[in-house]
Amino acid sequence: MRILIFLIILIQIINIINCNDVEYFSIRKDLRKCAAPNCGGYFFKRINSGPNEKEMHVTALSLINANLKPNKMDDEKNVIVSGDITLTNKEQGFYSFFLKGIHQRMVIPPSDGSVNKGSGVLTASNKGGTLAVESYGFLSDSDVRCIRAEGCPVYELSKINRNESINFATFTEPYTTSVPLLDSDWFNSRLINTNSAYIGSIVLGSISKGELTISTIFVNTEDPASPCQQTTTNCTGGKIQTFTRSLNRCPVFDKCVNRGVCHLGVPHCPVGYTSYSLKSAPNGCLKYYCDPDSLPNPSRVLGP
Repeated sequence: MRILIFLIILIQIINIINCNDVEYFSIRKDLRKCAAPNCGGYFFKRINSGPNEKEMHVTALSLINANLKPNKMDDEKNVIVSGDITLTNKEQGFYSFFLKGIHQRMVIPPSDGSVNKGSGVLTASNKGGTLAVESYGFLSDSDVRCIRAEGCPVYELSKINRNESINFATFTEPYTTSVPLLDSDWFNSRLINTNSAYIGSIVLGSISKGELTISTIFVNTEDPASPCQQTTTNCTGGKIQTFTRSLNRCPVFDKCVNRGVCHLGVPHCPVGYTSYSLKSAPNGCLKYYCDPDSLPNPSRVLGP
């Protein structure tokens, strides 16, 4: 009997994990003072749902992914959670939630207000051709092939929780010009999905007059999703190892070099960012990166 119950529970968990009907929510804590489950937990609301959709009172939360940190949900105004929501008590309006992902807002440091530009012009794939108000979405390649100089709509914005998308060719974002030492290769790989199974960044923005203006980006806190590979190469003759960085922010062995003269100054990252460094060619000097605080140290990530 116990084996049967275990198998039933295991099948339910597998079904939840494999379910593609993942939804995305903004959250706020239930701070009311009374006995659980009437008080406590969270109020969930689907993003892009509009002002008239009611919140759902989530009284039970579950997960099995060791790389997800539920305490990040304490920063409720700056996170978006994803997973499966289930009505568990219709009379009381209680819900349970199986947590599959947490996206957290990237901080924009104070700057001169400038933004980083993309390229091109908008072509809409839905009626109207304009997304006048800000919406949450994922960016990807549109699979449209044409000459970019003529306004080729090479990107697609897919609105989250909605079956809507718009093709466009221009975008602006405020991060690459305001965050010093931001790893642009990592940033761009997470911003534009290139058919990877990994769920990248969520953008909040609007399209008007042929341009997507991104005001905020939420990064996936499960990044990288798997541990970095350990370096096994040893250097001889007094030389030292140098590294580059993969798109997963992992150190990748480059080559062995003679130690050279390095600048002793250590740059500081802005509030909301953590400094990482790697010895780099040609002299083995430290190269610094500023990564969002919401991301784990890539060298300490656990297996899936």
